[in-house]
Amino acid sequence: MTIEEVIVERARDADRGWGSAYPFFASVIRKRNYAVGAEIGVAFGGHAEYLLQNSAVELLYGVDPYRHDMNYRDPMNLPQADFDALFSFTTKRMAPFGGRFKLIRTYSNEAVNEIQGNLDFVYIDAIHSYDGVWLDLCAWYPKVRYGGIIGGHDYDHPDFPGVKAAVDGFFARLGYSIHAEGEGVWWTEKVRINVSFIIPAYNCSKTIAASIESIMDRNAEEGDEIVVCDDRSTDDTAAVIAAMQNKYSAVRTVGHTRNKGGGSARNTAVEHAKNDLVFCLDSDNILAPGSVPKLKSFLIDSGADAAAFQELRFFSEAVASISHKWIFREGRTTLADHLAGHVVPGASGNYLFTKNSWARAGGYPEFAGALDAWGFGLRQLATGSCMMVMPGTFYYHRCGHESYWVRESEKGHMSLIALQLVIPFIDLIDKKDIDYIMSPGARYSWFERLERRPIMLRSGLFGKNGRVELLLQEPANDTRAHRIAGRLRNILKNLRT
Repeated sequence: MTIEEVIVERARDADRGWGSAYPFFASVIRKRNYAVGAEIGVAFGGHAEYLLQNSAVELLYGVDPYRHDMNYRDPMNLPQADFDALFSFTTKRMAPFGGRFKLIRTYSNEAVNEIQGNLDFVYIDAIHSYDGVWLDLCAWYPKVRYGGIIGGHDYDHPDFPGVKAAVDGFFARLGYSIHAEGEGVWWTEKVRINVSFIIPAYNCSKTIAASIESIMDRNAEEGDEIVVCDDRSTDDTAAVIAAMQNKYSAVRTVGHTRNKGGGSARNTAVEHAKNDLVFCLDSDNILAPGSVPKLKSFLIDSGADAAAFQELRFFSEAVASISHKWIFREGRTTLADHLAGHVVPGASGNYLFTKNSWARAGGYPEFAGALDAWGFGLRQLATGSCMMVMPGTFYYHRCGHESYWVRESEKGHMSLIALQLVIPFIDLIDKKDIDYIMSPGARYSWFERLERRPIMLRSGLFGKNGRVELLLQEPANDTRAHRIAGRLRNILKNLRT
């Protein structure tokens, strides 16, 4: 048989095997009367043909490079000669639809730039690995309009577990529900994602109004909210918050009956937040106008669980007078980065994250004082969250003698508190560095020395997507961590006595 004859026979086999799944997505498209969409992974063209025959779709983009990949294991990863023949076969098969079908022969991330305007739907059925599906979701989610749908195939296929893992992981961040239609077909509707701005507030009557005003200056969108947790302030903070509530309907307040600290105030605010994205803004900091909507798009489209501005611009009285800056490296921040110094996104505390990542991390550490933000960033990264830094962005961070950090850090024992934060994840750390931070000579100072003496991680902890693959149990269920925690409790007890 010639290559062309083999391709024809394989196309018949494909339609017999995959054909049972064809009607499901077409039915959804037909009910919604969608007009323009894209299919990522066209192969023999059977599904694309069925869509066009059984719906009123006016234009369907088909995206497939038809190229052999030496590093991809899949029955459909054909030799290049077969792929060339398959491309020719599919082109002829789809020719009767004329201008209703446009085949783009290139890779998914390149094809998205060739399509003008937004789509009503996208159907992802290309590379079936976790990374392949994840990257396709990142590339094509922004292209679908609100009210449109993102869907695909092989959602529960036993040979391709990465498909379901990637789909569930990508959309769980955003609170989306996945509709499983049968025969591996899935879809979800793209809806607007709103932000809950949270503000932990304690004796901040002089600054909190400016913080709220900065949120309302083109950062809060319709459906967003501002949740302020008053941590039993003793000044006029409550009155200022009440005035802000009267001025802006988006402002809500919750409170503590006693002062519990910053970590507790942040957790209380998140617990009362109604949206799936959370931005924590400290009560003395200022957002740049219109900066958070851009950060939100960056988080969603990059597939991240947390997204931070690249710069902290420090000021004392007025944002026009910047004293110094923290500048983070753009792109992904890892757990290794977090344990290599203090100038890291997680330490700033003022960034955007999913409520899902907050729950997975176990919230902010409420015992940690001024290290509550650093500890929360550590927990997020150690429990698998992806944290990204958006280039060319910033917010204004107030510094001064009355700041929360200054008040709490003056209490001392920062390294011992940081050690408590690290212990649940102690087996992620290289053995020699565990010995180092637990040694009498370093346990009281290792955190302050991070820039000079970074803490190293064990090798082999991260997958291709940068997420921690080895996750630990709680210390009570982990013999080594439990033993080290006991030693630390004795040290802290001796300090108190």
